[in-house]
Amino acid sequence: MKQYRPDVERQKWLYSMEKSRKVLRRWQGKPDGPDPSRPRIPDNSEPWLPGGVRSMADAMWISDRIKETAEQWGLNKPPQS
Repeated sequence: MKQYRPDVERQKWLYSMEKSRKVLRRWQGKPDGPDPSRPRIPDNSEPWLPGGVRSMADAMWISDRIKETAEQWGLNKPPQS
């Protein structure tokens, strides 16, 4: 499989657009980052174990559940390298 390498000119263009956007936002008096007044999108995931993974047995249990779910949905295993 051929490795993906982004075009250098495209990377330069994206960098320059980001810099221009920051200058424009500063000129408009807006903050650089995300708007702090907007609520964050809540995380929709649930932990596998309530206390987190504490041992290798916990990690193996999670791995087994993932394999069972993949078999249930008919997903192919990724190739092992």
